[in-house]
Amino acid sequence: MISTIYKTKSEQRAETEKQVKLFLKKGGSIEVVKPRKAPKPRMSGKVTRSGSTGTSGFATGFPTKSCI
Repeated sequence: MISTIYKTKSEQRAETEKQVKLFLKKGGSIEVVKPRKAPKPRMSGKVTRSGSTGTSGFATGFPTKSCI
C-alpha cells in the first residue's frame, strides 16, 4: 500500500530551505549554470536518398571527382 502525502507550497518551500541550509552547512556548493540551447531544426530544400550528392541530377551514381 502506497500512502501519498500532500503538502502545500509553503510547506514544501520551508522544507526545501531547511535541506539547502543543511547541504551548505555540510560543505556543499550551489552554482547556477546557464542552460545550453538546443539546436534549431532547419528546413532543407531537396532531400535525396541515393548517393548522388553534388551531381545535381547529372550522371547519377557517377563519382564527381573522376578523370576520364
